[in-house]
Amino acid sequence: MRGKAFALALVIAVAGAASTWYARQDHPATTPVQESTSTRFDRLADPPRTVVTTGGAVEATLTDGARTVVLAGPARTFRDPRSGTTVTGTAWVRLAPQPWAAGAERAAWFGPWLAAATHNTAPDVLAVALQYVDGAPPVRDATGRRIAGDATFAPNADYDDYLTRASGAVDSAGFVRLVYGFREGFPLPALPRTAAAMAAAGPGAAVVPASPQRVTDCSRLQAGDLVFFTRTPDGGGVTRAGIYLGRDSGGHHRVLISGRAAGPAFGKGSTLDGESGYAKTFRAARRL
Repeated sequence: MRGKAFALALVIAVAGAASTWYARQDHPATTPVQESTSTRFDRLADPPRTVVTTGGAVEATLTDGARTVVLAGPARTFRDPRSGTTVTGTAWVRLAPQPWAAGAERAAWFGPWLAAATHNTAPDVLAVALQYVDGAPPVRDATGRRIAGDATFAPNADYDDYLTRASGAVDSAGFVRLVYGFREGFPLPALPRTAAAMAAAGPGAAVVPASPQRVTDCSRLQAGDLVFFTRTPDGGGVTRAGIYLGRDSGGHHRVLISGRAAGPAFGKGSTLDGESGYAKTFRAARRL
């Protein structure tokens, strides 16, 4: 029986010069696509993306081929209730209405969407994902159906199993589909059922191409990315998927994943660096 002490702490503090955090910011910029007195749209590479700055502060990062957008927002801290691990950052993750492309800042949809997204105070992708950790209270929709709350793990359990079964069980790919698909509105038919299919042919941008060997370079990752793992360090196919949260208080790269021991969690061993089991089996990453 999983503990029911809900210790998720969300600390919001307005950051004086808040900037979107992603793992590496040292890629050289090319000539700005567009510039005004207050807003710039700079093109960066590896992966190809557009960084929006206003008054010199990073406002948003949009990656070619992906709908996932990282926005600069108030600093907050997520806490894993079982281990006490904390992740603090200013990255807020939301889905744009369509995949990004170079020059899309000129499209009619973009300005109104960005203005609304930067002022949106509703839970983002990361906050929604944390609604399923150990001890999280139930959240119900208008019909009384439970749509969030303490989740457990079961093999082959998809998002709808969580919604309909008392155990609230979901496997790793089912958890991704629950958060990004059912809760955030990414089309479920486009989001493969298995971690292997997500990694190989899923939507979005492959920010870390699939490798038969352990991936040790986390510099391309940003909060909200999907990360993929094999079952053992010896290789084989991808069997598990998680959501990258960012760096923890010790500087380690943390992943939120529905695992056998605790269901969705980012505590002991849930790191992409070092000698954890997940670090040794990390093989690919994709940005939806």
